[in-house]
Amino acid sequence: MSELDKTDLLMGLGLSPNQAKVYQTILKLGNVPVGMIAKSSSVRREDVYKVLPALEKMGLVEKLLGKPAMIRATPVAGALASLIVDEKVKSDERIASMKAKFQVLSKSMWVQPIVLGEEESRYALIPEGKAVLAKINSLIASSKINVFWIDTQKEISHVTSLLVAEIKKAIHNRVEVKVIIEDFKLDESQTKDVQHTINIESVSIRFHHQPLNRFAVFDGREAMISTTNRKSTAEETSALWTTDTNLIGVLKGYFETAWSESEELKTNQ
Repeated sequence: MSELDKTDLLMGLGLSPNQAKVYQTILKLGNVPVGMIAKSSSVRREDVYKVLPALEKMGLVEKLLGKPAMIRATPVAGALASLIVDEKVKSDERIASMKAKFQVLSKSMWVQPIVLGEEESRYALIPEGKAVLAKINSLIASSKINVFWIDTQKEISHVTSLLVAEIKKAIHNRVEVKVIIEDFKLDESQTKDVQHTINIESVSIRFHHQPLNRFAVFDGREAMISTTNRKSTAEETSALWTTDTNLIGVLKGYFETAWSESEELKTNQ
């Protein structure tokens, strides 16, 4: 593995470019004075002095007292593992903070709520990325009656794994969830894969052998229609959101026909 590859890996663990270069140099040379670190790492001496306190704080290096002071690296496995622990702590703290802020903001009345059915039909193109997942999450959370969904095995598995808590909450609130896996090539391994990844109790799953239109209808009042190819996941695709009652009526009829033509997914005992 080249020095550049190692630098990239260390940066992937949260180190800056200079931190990665200095740390690699100390690992390679052992007990080493600052001047030699600067010379060997091609990082300016004054920048090395700025980097070392941060590396010490991370637990990656230690300063040995003496004249001149020597720097040495701590054992790499334990040191890098500590970075992962630190990131998890920071992540947990950020999530806890975001949840607390969300609770406060959700109680604030930002705008008057829209009552669907009392205004003209609306459409919105939801761009690729997190926006699609966020919209699906919101629609599931606001559903009161049912969710009808047709999609690929890959996409259904992907979304349910990310939104499992919201789906379970909807089911707990007596929302009917019916799913059709389209273009499904039935075999034992694929069936097991579906059962492993979509293992939410009370979700009714059927499979259809033919490619179908991919969409989800929420309470018969809102719909999300996929606009890209079957190989994309929610983060890579875009979708059309609508409240058009005529279009949603067509989608509901399409789903009911596809449901009647689909087969139940047999569960392994």
